[in-house]
Amino acid sequence: MKKLEILVLTMAVFMLFAACAPVFAKNMHMPAIASDVVYLSGEGVAIVDLPSGAIPLKPTATKMLIGTHIDVAPAKYVGVRLYVELWEIPPTATSYSWQPWAEVLTNPAMALLIRQFWGGTAAEFDAAVYGITAEPLHTMMSADNVFLVGANQLTVERHGNNIVVNLATPQTVKEPLSTSTWILPAFSMKLDAYGGSVHKETAYVMSGWPGAWGGTLVAEQKGFNANGAFTCPAWGLNAVSMTEGWVTMQSKQTFYPPP
Repeated sequence: MKKLEILVLTMAVFMLFAACAPVFAKNMHMPAIASDVVYLSGEGVAIVDLPSGAIPLKPTATKMLIGTHIDVAPAKYVGVRLYVELWEIPPTATSYSWQPWAEVLTNPAMALLIRQFWGGTAAEFDAAVYGITAEPLHTMMSADNVFLVGANQLTVERHGNNIVVNLATPQTVKEPLSTSTWILPAFSMKLDAYGGSVHKETAYVMSGWPGAWGGTLVAEQKGFNANGAFTCPAWGLNAVSMTEGWVTMQSKQTFYPPP
């Protein structure tokens, strides 16, 4: 049975620690008020345990979630995407939560849409929301961790019910309100569907913190649970098992603008 999930994100950027409030679109299947709709021919999501000291700048991070998308329509958005979140204790917080940090993609038009979507998070942070507008301090304290790369640097392929991903080049991830950086290394992963039908709708409510987009993304997904294998030479990992994996055969992402 299909189910609707409302994902309430908790964002933290140094002194920021705010939760989003759920917002529902009136019609999630026929989005008359939607600002964008993206159709996908495949997605894959899984979690890998981080080796101790993998990211020295993030000492509390113990897991990394990797999500991938194959965008096939409309034509202006055709390409592939990969996003990364860390399971960590954010600054000013006392408990663990998933924090978005970076997205790598191959389509420049999609990059503009994703920068808007991640607004106010560590993935896309404008220091002006804290009144820092004078250069060069504004640039130094902001963070643009949405990386536009060539098709040879990021590949996401679907082969039947499997997803194969390769990030060929490391990416330098910048901390908001800081000049510090950490490296997202090159890696590959494979997700093999094994059954257990996945059919769900999830609303990502992007509001409730400074600089937030203010809109809602509704993701409709059909697929299967999956086993994952992750390889990263920089971290000494070779085909290690991933948890909570799933792949989708049909997906749609509908972007609803701020009310």
